[in-house]
Amino acid sequence: MSAMKPVLTFVLSLLITAGYAQTEEQKDSIARNLAPVENKAIIYVIRPTSFGFAIKMSVHYDSTLMGTTRANTYLYAVVDPGTYTIKSKAENKAELPLTVEAGKIYYVEQAVKMGVVYARAKLLEVDEEKGRKFMKQ
Repeated sequence: MSAMKPVLTFVLSLLITAGYAQTEEQKDSIARNLAPVENKAIIYVIRPTSFGFAIKMSVHYDSTLMGTTRANTYLYAVVDPGTYTIKSKAENKAELPLTVEAGKIYYVEQAVKMGVVYARAKLLEVDEEKGRKFMKQ
C-alpha cells in the first residue's frame, strides 16, 4: 500500500495541474474576446513582439496599474468613458493620451526598441483590425 501512495499523489497532482491549466486557457480565451459593457470601454495594451522577451514593463492608465508585460502578452482594463494617459515604464517613460467612448474597444501597442542600457518602449494606438489580429494569436 505504501508503494501506491507516491503513485496516487503523482496522479492526483497531474489531474489538479491539468484542471488548472484548462481554467487558465478558458480565462485567457474570455479575456481575448471581451465585448464592450454598457457605459464602459475596454482598453487592451498589447506587446506583440518577442524582442526584449525577458524584460517586464509596467503599464498604467493614469495612476492605476494595469500590470506588467513581457514578450507577446497583453493587458486589459474596463474603464469609464473619458480621457486617460496610458503610461509605460522602461528605460524611458512612454505616454499616450487616449480618449475612450462607452461601448468601444481600444488597442494600444507597446512597441519595444533597443535602448542604451535597457529596452525602450513606445505606445501607439492601433486600429481594431491590427489589435484583433494580435489577440487571436
